[in-house]
Amino acid sequence: MATFLKDPQYVRLEDDPNDYRIGHIDSADQKRQHRVVLTTMPRDDTRNAAATCTDMLRTFPGIRCVVLAGVAGGVPSLRRPDRHVRLGDVVVAVDGIVDYGHVRLRDGIAEPRRPVTGVSMDLVRAVRRLQVESYDDNSGRWISWLTPARDQPMATFRRPPPETDLLVFRGRAVPHPPPAQTGHVEGLPKIHYGKIGCADVLMLDEERRDNLAARHDLLAFEMEAAGVAASAASHGIGWFTVRGIVDYCDRAKNDVWHPYASLTAAAYVRAMLGRCQPFPVWRMAPGRGAIALLPDHELDSLVALLEHVHDLDLQAVWRAATGELTPLPPSPPTGAVDLFNYLAGLNAGLDQVPPALAFVEEVAGRVDRRLGARLRQWVDHMAARLHLVEVMHEHRARVEERRLRNDEPNGAGQQIKPCLVIQVEGDGIDRERCEVRYWIQRSSDRWQPEPGEPRQTAFKEVEEAMQAAVRHAESAWRDNDGPVGIELLLPTDLLHKAVEWWHTELEAPAPTPLCLDYPVVVRSLDRMRATYRHRVWINRWKTIWRHPPGHRLYWGRMHTQENSIESWNARLRDNAELTTVVLSSSPEHTTGREELQSALNAGVAVILWDRRAPLQPDTASLIEEATQGHPNELPHRIRVLRTAAATAAHEEQARHPGRHIALLWDDPNRTVEAGGH
Repeated sequence: MATFLKDPQYVRLEDDPNDYRIGHIDSADQKRQHRVVLTTMPRDDTRNAAATCTDMLRTFPGIRCVVLAGVAGGVPSLRRPDRHVRLGDVVVAVDGIVDYGHVRLRDGIAEPRRPVTGVSMDLVRAVRRLQVESYDDNSGRWISWLTPARDQPMATFRRPPPETDLLVFRGRAVPHPPPAQTGHVEGLPKIHYGKIGCADVLMLDEERRDNLAARHDLLAFEMEAAGVAASAASHGIGWFTVRGIVDYCDRAKNDVWHPYASLTAAAYVRAMLGRCQPFPVWRMAPGRGAIALLPDHELDSLVALLEHVHDLDLQAVWRAATGELTPLPPSPPTGAVDLFNYLAGLNAGLDQVPPALAFVEEVAGRVDRRLGARLRQWVDHMAARLHLVEVMHEHRARVEERRLRNDEPNGAGQQIKPCLVIQVEGDGIDRERCEVRYWIQRSSDRWQPEPGEPRQTAFKEVEEAMQAAVRHAESAWRDNDGPVGIELLLPTDLLHKAVEWWHTELEAPAPTPLCLDYPVVVRSLDRMRATYRHRVWINRWKTIWRHPPGHRLYWGRMHTQENSIESWNARLRDNAELTTVVLSSSPEHTTGREELQSALNAGVAVILWDRRAPLQPDTASLIEEATQGHPNELPHRIRVLRTAAATAAHEEQARHPGRHIALLWDDPNRTVEAGGH
């Protein structure tokens, strides 16, 4: 496939085990090419395919479709010559794949547990266009790409001699059906359209091959597509697979046809992409984040506008566009074009606004009206192409609001304190593993958390990763004599964990619970990522600080004798003055989990619960007492209760309410760029 890339660049990132090539391939739009990221899997199995694809999508979040091109074993068909697959042929999975490795046994019959969905309809339509073209030209114009040069290395991909295409049936060689019946043209591959079977099974059994092919109407077998499909589906993007045939899934397997079959699959993919419009995505630059996939003439039009921008405080524009989360480039910028080019290499944050567009929007508000209008027209055009119209509309409203309140750094007027935000998220594929990310807020002036190095680890070793983050933060705070805090940013399915009792000083005789040294709160990762929930979240948070500031409690159903979650949720939604929810039980249980999700969706930023089920009367009394006074005091008061539990007599510690109180304290003005799977 790399042979067909234009202007390929090699990319290697420290936190990604894959090697990449990035380049262009022609599309159906003569003015725009596809931006393509290419990688090769080190092993042929579904698990490795899923891991490779997931790493790629994590590194390049702008990818909008994954195409799997490679080799497979074909299904010969002596009884139905029109479906007879030969070596060097191409099988195009327009009907998807059958994951026959994940089955349900019913009455002794194995059936796939669920269909594999997500085939890219854009590429299916491109394939249909190629089919129509083939009626006019039986070979298709792309066949010319299958005649590589005689010199190495391309000579390796020449079509093998026809006598190497041996068909064995029940241990003896048999002739292929006549080409007039199969539709084959001498020296050329035939294109087959249908379904491919996939499993972590190297198929070498003729009888099993034929039984599965007959049952599921399969044309070929391979070992990766199911993993790629699962990974792509988890990221909400389409996938497609094209395979060149190298053997017949029998014991006569060899490598003679591998190079040529690889070439046929790659050539067909190139032809298919040539009939497909470019996807509206953000492309990737080597070692960087997202960069706009824009035709040269559109970038040129923006550059022409930015070249008219003079006498701006570029550092102020940068801060306004990035929120100061990103340091200025190491080389001093020479102008607006310089800064745009640098920002074009950065990922969008949680608000989904590409920094490059935010920068142009910010410049538009600081130049003369005519130039500003043209810059905003360019932003609007790009937002429409990238399906970000609503996102940019909300961003523009936030910018105007910020200007009206004269760049107040925190909409709720809350003091920013040094803190450490630690994100823990399950791997998504391996339930025993997770990813730990963290951000350090060094100062107390502006919210400007600095990211640390993410770490992949097993759940059972998560405390070691957390300890490394804490030690990094403490090194950054060494000259700070004020209070600091720790926030655990967790997906909803981990919020019930007693994270404040995770330990540091693991090598010491008595490892120390985190809550003894810091106020510890949890935060909702899922809500932070769900930008469509941010408006109600911000409004509910502001309510806490309106005069007179305070917590207005809303108790769980067990406390209020309410049985219906629908009625409980409706009253919470109806009363915007309710600021703080106390759950009936831990989210580990159904009642608490339902109330937690309802409270998060309603924008509630302060939620407490007793990890015992149900909420204990003594804990309820302590919570009611702790929520009196100024709202800012609550995390400290909860820490006092936890310290009391840790220092109680040994036989009393497990029963002490402070051992079981959880606090979600989720300031919507202090978000981080939480990466995701």
